[in-house]
This record gives sequence, C-alpha cells and structure tokens, in this order.
Amino acid sequence: MNILLRKFVLLLGAGCLSMAAVAAEGQRYKLQKIEDGDTLVVELTGGTERIQLAGIDAPEDTPNPKLQRDAQRTGLSEDVLLSIGDASTSHLKSLVSPGQQVMLSGNLNRRDKYGRISLVVLDEQGNSLNEKMVTDGYAVVLNRYPQDSAFRGRLKKMEGEAFDQKRGLWGEYREIAMRWGDRGE
Repeated sequence: MNILLRKFVLLLGAGCLSMAAVAAEGQRYKLQKIEDGDTLVVELTGGTERIQLAGIDAPEDTPNPKLQRDAQRTGLSEDVLLSIGDASTSHLKSLVSPGQQVMLSGNLNRRDKYGRISLVVLDEQGNSLNEKMVTDGYAVVLNRYPQDSAFRGRLKKMEGEAFDQKRGLWGEYREIAMRWGDRGE
C-alpha cells in the first residue's frame, strides 16, 4: 500500500510539473524590457526570464558574436546590419512597451541555444507579436528550430506576403534585408 501511494504521488508530481509548463497560456505577465527585435524580458514567478519570439529571427541591434557571423555570411558591414537591427527593435517597441501585460503560449521548459525560453507572445489584445513582426516585415522565419508545422507554414506565408508587398525591412532596406534574410530572389 505504501509503495502504491508513493507511485501515485510521483505520478501526480510529474503531472503537475508538466501542467506548470503549459499553465503559462492565458496568464498575463509583466513585460520588463525589449532587448531586440525578437527578445523580450518578462517577469515570471520567481524573477525575470528572457523570452525569444518562437519561430522568428530579427537582425541584431548590438555588437555580438551573432552580428559578426551575420556580417561574414552576408558580406555586409556590422554598421549596415545594425541599422536594420535598430529598425526591427524600434518596430517591436512600437507594438508593445515595458510595463504592459503580455500572454505567453508554449512550453516554458524549451530554451534556445542562447538560454532564452522560446514562446509565442501575445499583446494585451491577444495579437501574436511573433506573427506581427513577420507580417510587418521586421523578422524572418527561423528554419533551424523545431516548430509546429501549421505555425511555421503560417509564418512563411506571412513572410512571403511582407516581402512581395515590400513591408518593413523588405521596403526601406530591401537589398540589405534580402542578403541578411537569405532571400536571393
């Protein structure tokens, strides 16, 4: 009987842990900071966490190793790349501001290689910031991280429309953005 009770408690505990990872959906969290065009700092229980807008990539707005890799990959100068990074970050700041409430959707245990939690982030009206950044032409779809195929497909369609309609970076910085975003069309 004691062994059976222990198994029940272990199973219950395991269930609670996995429920906690999903329980973030629908709850509101305070936005502390916008780091760049695809990274936010959000107040979670027990402190703050860096949140990566899942499925998207935005250009860098500060000198760092990724900016150096992007400069080597594209043949563009870091200063040129920083200009589109600044534009992307400014656009995200126009969509949401520190102090506002956001909702998070996804697995709180899934982190990217930079230690950020990769999630869909919704503004106070329930609009996806991930989708808005792509739709408005200030971010591209990530190819290297596993994603829900329907979500990725929706993002790819949005990216294509933003490119075709010359929105955001695809308009004002088209040649630079094409090289950064690997769009050789």
